[in-house]
Amino acid sequence: MDLLHHLIYQSEAVAPLTEAELGRLLEQCYYHNQLTHITGILLFDGSRFLQVLEGPPPAVAAVFGRIRTDCRHTAVQVLADGPVTHRQFAGWAIGLVDEVRTSSTLACRDLPGLHTVTDAALWLLIREFQANTRRARRLVAP
Repeated sequence: MDLLHHLIYQSEAVAPLTEAELGRLLEQCYYHNQLTHITGILLFDGSRFLQVLEGPPPAVAAVFGRIRTDCRHTAVQVLADGPVTHRQFAGWAIGLVDEVRTSSTLACRDLPGLHTVTDAALWLLIREFQANTRRARRLVAP
């Protein structure tokens, strides 16, 4: 069995991002994640990011090293960093949830594979992130 690692962090956007800037960010994430066998999800509420990265430990460390120094955000705080038994976002090179909604929450069926206690904790973290934010739209890279 291959070793898997996940890292979850949150950060604050330095400035508001336009639709085009979000599109470029998603393309960059998709490109780098495909090269390094990283999967995950990126949530953005207009001012904060929450991202889950999962994959081989050296790849997660390398991608996060690049993310940590990205000038589009600050106050990077690691929330979880450790081994996992399976990928929670196996089919996603990256998923972006933009302008997270308050009128309705992201449905569990929107996030495949959330079945274990760890998965439930991640689900609660995502739900907490959704609190006190605006509307949402889900974009998933192919």
